[in-house]
Amino acid sequence: MRLARLGHEHTDWLRRLTEADPAQHVFLASLLELTGSAQVSSPAGTLWGVFDGESPVAAYWIGGSIISIAATPRTNVEVAHMLNSRGRPACSLIGDHRAVIDLHRRLRWGPARSVRADQPFMVADRSPRVAPAPAVRVGDLGDVSEAYAAAVEMFTEEVGFSPVEHGSAAYVGKVRANLSSGSTLLYTAECGPDGAPLPRWPAPNSARQVVFKADIGIRSRSAVQIQGVWVHPVFRGTGLAAPGMVAVTDHIRRTVAPIASLYVNAFNAPALRTYRSAGYSQTGRFATIIY
Repeated sequence: MRLARLGHEHTDWLRRLTEADPAQHVFLASLLELTGSAQVSSPAGTLWGVFDGESPVAAYWIGGSIISIAATPRTNVEVAHMLNSRGRPACSLIGDHRAVIDLHRRLRWGPARSVRADQPFMVADRSPRVAPAPAVRVGDLGDVSEAYAAAVEMFTEEVGFSPVEHGSAAYVGKVRANLSSGSTLLYTAECGPDGAPLPRWPAPNSARQVVFKADIGIRSRSAVQIQGVWVHPVFRGTGLAAPGMVAVTDHIRRTVAPIASLYVNAFNAPALRTYRSAGYSQTGRFATIIY
């Protein structure tokens, strides 16, 4: 086997692979839709293929994230050799747990910052048990302060370190971009479920707080991967999350794509219950390794 960049002539092959599971392979599908070709090399990353003779058998996006399709231990050998020769970057391995864990074990990069080895991949494929929350709406730039505070809390809880430990400008920019494109859905309130005013946390300069949020993340014409789901601690266990997710799913199906998906840590039992109540079921298993 050999590793080489994919070319235009491999576009149909890669498209067929993504179409076999549009939810799980939404990132590569979105890349194909954006570029129209499997030949992609830019400052953001490069599409590589592992070839058996003249035919590609697996593909890898290598950039800030490393995302593969049809990867096996044999194809990971070639990719690991290249990655080890380059040295350790700041990046994440994301995708099917078997391919991710195998590649992680082949890398000589030292300890990862975060390892999430068991993440159920879920798709909204059945009727929800609850009605949608009517107060969930598309956020706008007027929500940037509150949305930023909630996004920082969500990330820190999820991966164990703050996304702004080296400065906030890039993360503020990400939050603003999501709001500008209509990609953040949220529910804001000034009072908790008991009617008492919310403490001025996590947005200390505003009485209004985001109490539920979710981001429309990676998307193609066929599927969306929901990211950044978060519920204010005061509202946890009150029954807000599942109706909120139903509202998000309904919005995605109406305005973006027919398939809504996400992945969640297996140890997060409340989140798993929420997503099941919202009509999601597990169709695969992901892993995420952050370096």
